[in-house]
Amino acid sequence: MSSPRRRRISAGLVVVALLVAASCTKDEDEPSSNPGKSGDVSESIDDLLEDCPEGSETAGLDGDTIKLVSSYPQEGALAAFAEIAEGYNAYFDMVNEDGGVEVAGKKYKIEVEGFNDNYVPSETVEEINGALGPEGTDAFGTFSVVGTANNIAIRKTLDTQCVPNIFASTGSPSMGNPEYPWTIGSSLPLYSTEASAFAEYLKTEKPDATVAMLLQEGEYGDGYETSFTEAIKDTDITVVATERYEAGLSTDVSAQVTKLADTNADVFFNGATLLPCPQALTKAAELGWEPIVYVSGTCASKTLTGAAGPAAEGILSAPNLMDPNDPQWDSDERMTEYKDVVSAWKEKTGSDGSDPLNGVVGYGWTLAELFVTALEQSDEMTRSSVLKSLNELDVTEPGVTFPGITVKTGKDDRFLGEAAIISQYSVDATAFSPLDNDAISDFEGGKGIPAELITAE
Repeated sequence: MSSPRRRRISAGLVVVALLVAASCTKDEDEPSSNPGKSGDVSESIDDLLEDCPEGSETAGLDGDTIKLVSSYPQEGALAAFAEIAEGYNAYFDMVNEDGGVEVAGKKYKIEVEGFNDNYVPSETVEEINGALGPEGTDAFGTFSVVGTANNIAIRKTLDTQCVPNIFASTGSPSMGNPEYPWTIGSSLPLYSTEASAFAEYLKTEKPDATVAMLLQEGEYGDGYETSFTEAIKDTDITVVATERYEAGLSTDVSAQVTKLADTNADVFFNGATLLPCPQALTKAAELGWEPIVYVSGTCASKTLTGAAGPAAEGILSAPNLMDPNDPQWDSDERMTEYKDVVSAWKEKTGSDGSDPLNGVVGYGWTLAELFVTALEQSDEMTRSSVLKSLNELDVTEPGVTFPGITVKTGKDDRFLGEAAIISQYSVDATAFSPLDNDAISDFEGGKGIPAELITAE
């Protein structure tokens, strides 16, 4: 494959994309919180290297191969998370077959070895420590480790060993904590991005809304509640009730949803994930509660949303990726390439998880393109140089992101997922489609991120 992807990072294109986004973005009512600060890694690289173990800079390079490791659940109901790897492995295979990615005049192939941690942080620590070795030198870095608590559990050790923790797969702003410069989050919309985008929608569509929130216990639920509460300050939107549930695959949230429905709130903010999310939707329908419904980005997938059946009709979410099930994107060049390559990868590997119609696979594909872009922009093939590039990204429409979205990192802003479009689910199409393709909610520069979410442990 002679031309594995289109180049979208020239200065001219970036400027055009930024202007387009600016003309379409909801800017009138910016979040009132101060921009979140996440450190200036690019300017502090030399200082960071002073405490790095000897030989760490080129660790994980085996000739012309960059070895990465990852950890994520791979069995049972949590196996859906493993489909992220299908997307990035398909992209890396495409690049490898084309000769590899060129860094400072030399081409490298990329390999990722994934380990099963069952979504348990202590197992993540065990798997990653074992894969990296006692000095953290058996791989170049970690890639798309899944889960907030899982990444928090490993980031201190990775920081000490100067191991890049690349694209931690969580929407938590805590991946931008300046105390851990070797960790950088992924392109998933941040909790604050989602909450702020939905708040902007309500300010227009239901400015006096009463909101009932279903939240998971812990940092995940705190992220949505804190961000949404901040985003509706100085408005007539009010949160009238919150109910929380303990994390678990089969947690029954019927009682919580019943209490929320009793408030007769105008809006149901369903911040649940995994099976409690579709269960909450079906319970609300069973009770005859018909509010405006928002679901978290972790629930906005064909598998989870589809599990709610007719109860999912018309629900809203705030993604930043084109849904491969949405026919309006069938002629999009990036979507066509993605589907063709992933379909070929599926045939080549025989993997049941390589379904190009699965948006989770598209997310993994997008991460891979962003990483290859960072490699291409690196001055040399070292951990610190790649880390610097990851903190200086300026990429228009990477992977299968919506047209007009730019992923940008820089000083005090190491957050990738700061733009989204409010989208609505159709049961017949089994797809989320933007209510308005041009209505990008963009919170670039850390806007809308409560400071306490960045420093959350």
